[in-house]
Amino acid sequence: MPSRRDFIRKTALASGALGAGLLPGAAGATDAVAALAGPASRGAGGRRLRILLLGGTGFIGPHLVYRIVHGGHELTLFNRGRSEPGLHAELFDGLENLVGDRNDDISALEGRSWDVAIDNSGYTNTQVRATAQLLKGSVGQYIFTSTRAVYADYTHPVMDEDAPVGITGVPESEWSGYGPLKALAEREVQEAFPEGTAIVRPPIITGPGDNTDRFTFWYVRVDRGGEVLAPGDPTDPIQYVDVRDLADFVLHLAETGTNGIYNVEAPAAPLSSAEFLYGLRATTGNPVQFTWVDWDFLEERGLRGGSQIPAWRAPVGDWLNYGRIDNRRAIAAGMTFRPLAVTAMDTLEWWKARAELQGDALRAGFSAEREAQVLEEWRRSRRG
Repeated sequence: MPSRRDFIRKTALASGALGAGLLPGAAGATDAVAALAGPASRGAGGRRLRILLLGGTGFIGPHLVYRIVHGGHELTLFNRGRSEPGLHAELFDGLENLVGDRNDDISALEGRSWDVAIDNSGYTNTQVRATAQLLKGSVGQYIFTSTRAVYADYTHPVMDEDAPVGITGVPESEWSGYGPLKALAEREVQEAFPEGTAIVRPPIITGPGDNTDRFTFWYVRVDRGGEVLAPGDPTDPIQYVDVRDLADFVLHLAETGTNGIYNVEAPAAPLSSAEFLYGLRATTGNPVQFTWVDWDFLEERGLRGGSQIPAWRAPVGDWLNYGRIDNRRAIAAGMTFRPLAVTAMDTLEWWKARAELQGDALRAGFSAEREAQVLEEWRRSRRG
């Protein structure tokens, strides 16, 4: 049997090195998806579903593909067919793939029917309206991957699924940007499937296969050890979701026919920034020291949350760091969460294997040199 390290290495090949011609053969690719996705269930209640996955080649996609197939379901993929060379011939060998474009050509979906459509790729309300209207009457349930960025006001006193979405005080015809457009897309699904809509609203997604490195940056940085720049206040709340937990829950919604809107933030209980970073420190054997630096000080030096400082944002009014969005509805519907340590260690191992093949440059975060400079300036300001 191949070692877990071999699986992770094949995962790195499958998820990041296709363009370099490093994709393993079909058997190796199957192992790669297994390593990427983790354990899969065998389905709920023995019900075999015909599932349409809109998208499937990105970060969430391979995790869902593995779970759907190993859950005993029949899967059809719909995408542009050009995201990665040879992807469907190798990584998803044997699956039906319909080629089209969400913007102007979804004719491949005509005249077909499925039990469930899972939409990971819908961005604008125009895209989603066309797909949802075409599939209306030929699909029993439509599961849409939205975002927590749909919320209009992060200072709302109760941040559950009923909090306002979009842009407050602006006509819907003038809404723009990722979150507001997703809010409009949600409405298109609900109008087309009034009795068969499930919507998940994830925060930043992390885990093996991450193509943004926003949380991966912190796993790597803490693992490197030494003095770590910790942004803001140790009590600021933080939320995320492991891509494997998200995929598990989406398939659970499909297998059980569960509808509704769900905030899918992890962990189950509140987590502070300090608990997050000290939790990461517990996963490494290297000495680590955290130095907390005020947001104002960081922003004066061009280090802003969400871009230069990934996965974190400065406090917003009385509702800090995007606050804590209520995830109790998802938990009641059956969502579960891996421990932070498992997410961090699995992702770090995957990243190290990828780094061996492609180099250790991260797509997000600050450099070691910039970190050392800001920490020294912070110490001088405190002495003064």
